[in-house]
Amino acid sequence: MAAARWLGEIIQQNQQEIERRWLRRVETDIAASPGIEPTQLRDGLPDYLSALVKLFSRTEAENLDLALAAEPSWSKVASEHGITRVRIGFNISQLIHEFIILRRVIREIVEERGGVSEGPDAILADTLDAAIAASVSAYVDARDYEARKKQAENIGFLTHELRNPLSTAMLSAYKIRCHAEREHLPLLDALDRSHKKLSDLIDSVLLTEKLESGKIESRPVAIKLGNLVEPALEAARTAAANKGLAFHVNYDSATEVYVDPLLTRSALQNIADNAAKYTDHGEVSVVVEDGRDTFTVHVRDTCAGISKEEIRTIFEPFERGTTGKSGTGLGLAIARRAVEAQGGTIQAESREPTGCHFWITLPKRPE
Repeated sequence: MAAARWLGEIIQQNQQEIERRWLRRVETDIAASPGIEPTQLRDGLPDYLSALVKLFSRTEAENLDLALAAEPSWSKVASEHGITRVRIGFNISQLIHEFIILRRVIREIVEERGGVSEGPDAILADTLDAAIAASVSAYVDARDYEARKKQAENIGFLTHELRNPLSTAMLSAYKIRCHAEREHLPLLDALDRSHKKLSDLIDSVLLTEKLESGKIESRPVAIKLGNLVEPALEAARTAAANKGLAFHVNYDSATEVYVDPLLTRSALQNIADNAAKYTDHGEVSVVVEDGRDTFTVHVRDTCAGISKEEIRTIFEPFERGTTGKSGTGLGLAIARRAVEAQGGTIQAESREPTGCHFWITLPKRPE
């Protein structure tokens, strides 16, 4: 009989004994370690053992294939029982320790019922290691989500509190302008520009956090590329013209795609604006490559280039290059989240010492 099937039969015949021994050892360990609480593996253990029996009984696969199949089995049980859910007092190390105890108990039972060969022992190790890996991954994902959600809530509160005094300052500046002498107008212009920069920064931070926390959903509609691309390039075109840069655009404006217009324009605008901002000589080009199921927007420039180290972090919030130019470091972070929220990808490369290439790929139709 195949090792996997034999192992499944041993677990099925001795499931209650496995649960009993496992629980006794976990309770003994906890009693000897004040402050440690058991995880909810106890609630899901019967279901997980049953899932292992089913898995082993229907396969003759190699150990690696068993491990890959075991991960979904465990993930389903963990989800149903909330085992890896982030909550106060949850201890991922304790969960791993409980899995190790489970492996020892099953091995003991197998030895008592007929000995352990390399096959069953390796299968048992692979399947439980897969469950441990899935648990750690699920816990980290949940923890990161909770952290991002909390951070977004805090920043949302902060930006709301900043808007109130900013609105008062902008209104006061407007009233002063109505009665100001001509020689005071340049000062008021500078004040208005500062207010606008602060308002844009607040909006960018708020949008970044909403995208990070998943609070913004993609709402795709059918739209022509011309209506999508041209508004996104308007500011970059103007900036390039003011700097004497050539600005080339090549695409079929009649091509219809199915995307979220606001998110897509935001992504395109941030990338195009960056290209025009960081390029001092030469040109900026925007080319749309139309595929069967996707379309890709390529933005190339002749800037000073960026290092491989910067490429790795450039899409993270507040990460900025070493050019010395002013900026918030949020534009590319917003672009990345806006693209990924639609199931797309965004990438970058730079051939030092000059030139950058950013490209966005989006599905032409909803998934």
